[in-house]
Amino acid sequence: MEQKGIIDNMECKIKILVCYYQPWEIIHDDLFFPIQAGKSVSGFDLKIQGDDTGDNISSKNAVFGEFTAWYWAWKNIKNYYPNLEYIGLSHYRRFFCMNNRFWEKREINVLNLPPMFNYEKLLINTLRKNDIILIRPEKQEYNIRTQYSYWHNSFDYLILRNTVREMYPEYYESFLYFFEKNKSISWYCMFVSKYEFLDNYFKWLFPLLSKLEQKIDVSSYSDYQKRVLAFLAERLLNVYVLHHNLKIKYKPIYFICKDDAEIKKKTKKNNGIFKITKAVKSFIPYEIIKLWKKIKNKDYHIILRKKLHDKCAVLS
Repeated sequence: MEQKGIIDNMECKIKILVCYYQPWEIIHDDLFFPIQAGKSVSGFDLKIQGDDTGDNISSKNAVFGEFTAWYWAWKNIKNYYPNLEYIGLSHYRRFFCMNNRFWEKREINVLNLPPMFNYEKLLINTLRKNDIILIRPEKQEYNIRTQYSYWHNSFDYLILRNTVREMYPEYYESFLYFFEKNKSISWYCMFVSKYEFLDNYFKWLFPLLSKLEQKIDVSSYSDYQKRVLAFLAERLLNVYVLHHNLKIKYKPIYFICKDDAEIKKKTKKNNGIFKITKAVKSFIPYEIIKLWKKIKNKDYHIILRKKLHDKCAVLS
């Protein structure tokens, strides 16, 4: 991706980084900076800036997920825009909605990204009154520790907890509060803030992820579960913001769907039984899976949910 003229670069005050990892319509707007994540191992070229130049960890994309793109930006974006004051992290299908019309929503499903009038001005004006813009939190059925244990390896959480206590003991209380006493979370590690926040946060985050990379064996994980460091990192953003008592402005996001069928699927409320079934198939012993197949009424679903919750609670 060619750099713009030095005058444009020097005048740039805000950039929203957009992570891509597969072919998709590239956003064309001077405010946004598209990055191809995991380019060195992808086998294709999206014809945008890759995360495989300069100081990078592109080859570790299978484990770090989109954080290979964020690492590249942290280490290299100032070479493009030395006077950058504000920065945002976004995804190729997820963008912050600054339209107050949707203030009560968390996600607006669309087929194409709507026109975002005065988007840059709205972002900067919001950050003049707040420290950071985050996605409106989603409340979970259980605390975040248990929620993580539903969908991922519970023991990786224990490794994370012990590593935080070893490396950053001053954060440990905030860590425990967020994961074990709290049920709400802002997802996706999407935010907009002053550049200094991103710099300080990543100085804290990436040494922690590097240590976890050494401790967590992903050799037997599925391709999805191998992205363990990305799954942990998106939750750690919440810990960091909580610990520093930042003033947050919560906003919904636009989610760009592939077609009408995906919109209908996403807007339809997920059935609670479906959610717990996926968790059972992934993490519950075979004896309980057989029991699940025999369950026919709601009361037994509640009993099984409690058993799963109790199982996660004793893993400490």
